[in-house]
Amino acid sequence: MADDGSPVNGPRSTGNAAMLETAFLYGGSAHWLEQMQAAYAKDPNSVPESWRAFFAELGDEAASATQNAKGASWKRKDWPRPAVSEQIAAFDGDWALIEPKLEKKIKSASPGMAAEEVTRAVTDSIKALMMIRAYRIRGHLAAQLDPLGLSGFGDQPELDPASYGFGPADMDRSIYIDGYLGLERATPAQMLDILRRTYCSTLGIEFMHISDPEEKAWLQERIEGPDKGVAFTREGKLAILRKLI
Repeated sequence: MADDGSPVNGPRSTGNAAMLETAFLYGGSAHWLEQMQAAYAKDPNSVPESWRAFFAELGDEAASATQNAKGASWKRKDWPRPAVSEQIAAFDGDWALIEPKLEKKIKSASPGMAAEEVTRAVTDSIKALMMIRAYRIRGHLAAQLDPLGLSGFGDQPELDPASYGFGPADMDRSIYIDGYLGLERATPAQMLDILRRTYCSTLGIEFMHISDPEEKAWLQERIEGPDKGVAFTREGKLAILRKLI
């Protein structure tokens, strides 16, 4: 740091900048990226243009991308045994398991829907669940924990709705999300309101590292939803302050 308190533009700061720009390639994002790449291999138009360019540059074969998303070849298909298969599949990003069930439910809810409309609705649902999962994994990195604004993790591509194909014109479009976030259907704007309030406010929450799926489901049920926000009155805030001091 310089004498005036400003950061020095040395190798370390350059390295930090590079790390922030590529942070989406590491850790808990790996499975998310594999699922996105598998969707690209199946239908390039199902992912945003920026991701199409990214995967096209990688040059991976479609079969390889699909296999990576499925996991290791030696992985047991029946283990671990989930208590609630659809919910756990969404936690783990197993979209191949969720997709046919979503399709069945969407068809049941709208019997007269044309085949192409069903396909589009299922794609929207999958993208919405991918966005929800991204906030569960990385939303805490955008939490407002520094009132002085001196530190931060930079932009988080996974938290940008555009990464899932949701632009400004889509914010008020109703999408089937099968009870996630406590809602049967929700617009991207409603989803983002709940997700940002839950994971990106002045309290950061991250529970996806927990290995027990039932424990994760228990926590998720108690913090996510349109009615899970806490709003204190002025008198309530003063009462809390008096107890603290």
